[in-house]
Amino acid sequence: MVGLGLHRPMSAAELAPLQGYDLEQSDPDDAVLYGEHGGVPGFVTTTVSEADHLLSIGLAELHQYAGLSGGHKGVVVGCGGRATIAALHARDRVIAPGVRIGSLEGNPFREVIDALGEQLGLGLALNRLPSGQWLCGPPGELLREASRQLDPWVPVAGEWAGAVLRVPPAKASSFYQASRAASYLALSPDPPLAPGALLVLDAACPEGLGAESGFVAALRSCQPPWEELLLGEEPRGAGAQRAVILALLARRYRLAVRGCEQSAELRAVGLDASAEAAPTGPDWLEVPSPFTRLPQRASVDGLGAAMEAPHTRSPHEPHSSPPAGPLPHLPRRG
Repeated sequence: MVGLGLHRPMSAAELAPLQGYDLEQSDPDDAVLYGEHGGVPGFVTTTVSEADHLLSIGLAELHQYAGLSGGHKGVVVGCGGRATIAALHARDRVIAPGVRIGSLEGNPFREVIDALGEQLGLGLALNRLPSGQWLCGPPGELLREASRQLDPWVPVAGEWAGAVLRVPPAKASSFYQASRAASYLALSPDPPLAPGALLVLDAACPEGLGAESGFVAALRSCQPPWEELLLGEEPRGAGAQRAVILALLARRYRLAVRGCEQSAELRAVGLDASAEAAPTGPDWLEVPSPFTRLPQRASVDGLGAAMEAPHTRSPHEPHSSPPAGPLPHLPRRG
């Protein structure tokens, strides 16, 4: 089962590396209820609900809300029903205190995902780290080990007025996807950026804004800096939460897209976008791997401190190889 969440179905070309497997793609509108936690109903794709065994395979990397991707998230969200995903990504949840990239402990978003995953009976996950190493085990234990092994923070001296984020092709298909690079840096524990710094996404965005209808509708409803998305009526629909996060980013920084193949579509919603090449030079903070290695002020002391320790300034406020040997036994559900 390929977990789509609320994203578009994958194309034949995208599924080509998995040819030979009998695959289904999850359908958020064909889902059954299995539980509830913290006001979030647990719906999962019907085929998953009928399985005797569940194994979640995916990546364990930085995630805007869940701290890290992977673990229970691959099934709870990836194969989740529309009502589950919508409730999880409500505005108040994604900007709640404790919800932060890289943070597992004390993160209410991650807490709900893990509780629902345990109710569903997901007993095992197989996740790949950005280094290429694979981890396999109970989802919660796996992510705690992943958080110990990841090295996402790069100490950087000084305060920068501009940063260029080189978005890899796999993440640059649309502005929806590519924009995560900017918000990952902007809302990280302690980015080395001056107030009002310009964040430049080097991203082709051949699919324009993206296929997430709620995200596109939210961007079309108002102009940058999108303050209405934070203070007005809550935007809804697939991907609307990403527009809320961009509004948080815009309280502190500016955003531009360069190397963009669909710049007219982005400019139509007020974005600074063009096909010209992204800037280079000593005046720009280069971020070559914005989904795995994020620059932080040099005072950040190591992964554990940056990832788990409380920080004095909320990011939501304006600025003043596969595993060797056989897989472990899959526990039977129910």
